[in-house]
Order: sequence, then structure tokens, then C-alpha cells
Amino acid sequence: MKKCFLLLLIFWTVSCSDDDSNPENATLDGEWTLTNVSCFCGFPDLPEFESTTVLFDVESDEITVSHTGSFEYFRPNGTYSYSVSGSEIRMMDGRSYEFDISENTLFLRFVDEPTIADDEILYTFIRN
Repeated sequence: MKKCFLLLLIFWTVSCSDDDSNPENATLDGEWTLTNVSCFCGFPDLPEFESTTVLFDVESDEITVSHTGSFEYFRPNGTYSYSVSGSEIRMMDGRSYEFDISENTLFLRFVDEPTIADDEILYTFIRN
């Protein structure tokens, strides 16, 4: 009986391994609406941040950006491939963003180029 219990315990331990190779990426999954942009940028008098949404699909490692307004605040409309390493999102075009999620709020901070002054940008999104 003890041998059977031990075998079951070993089998259960091995079979219950974490299949999600990147749990940080899983928290990004879903649609987010832009609510604010903090930067040294010029915006129209009444910015329409909420006209920008992003959809993270962690299954395909793709992000879809959609704008319904006249100004593109995050990236142009389209679908982009990305990867996640720790708390950093790396876009295939070389741009990177540090991310932090607090409850239903996603903060994306552009990893700036040290040789360019005033290119710090913080994007704030709310989960839909």
C-alpha cells in the first residue's frame, strides 16, 4: 500500500508541473483601453486616449492595436509580434516596454534611448 501511495505521489507531482512557461505574459491577456499618456509630448487640447485599445493574445504572442480617433497615441493600427522577459515586453521592431499590472490597470513604460533626452513615456491602460 505504501508503494502505491508513493508512486501516486510521484506521478501527481510530475504531472502537475506548470505548463505556462511565462506567467507574467498570461496576466497581459485580453483587451485594454488607453486612459492616459504621461510624457514630454504635445497632444491636442482634448486628447481621446480612450479611442486606443490593445488586445494581447498570449497564445500567439501578438498584440493588436486599434484606434478609432484621429490620433495614434501608442502605435499605428495593426498586429505586432512581441515577447516577454520578466517584466519587459519586447516588440519585434526593437522597441521595449517595462510593464506593471496593478489590479485592472496596466502601466507600460517605454524603455527609452539613453542618448535621446525627454523620450520617457508612460502609457496607462484599463482592462476591458
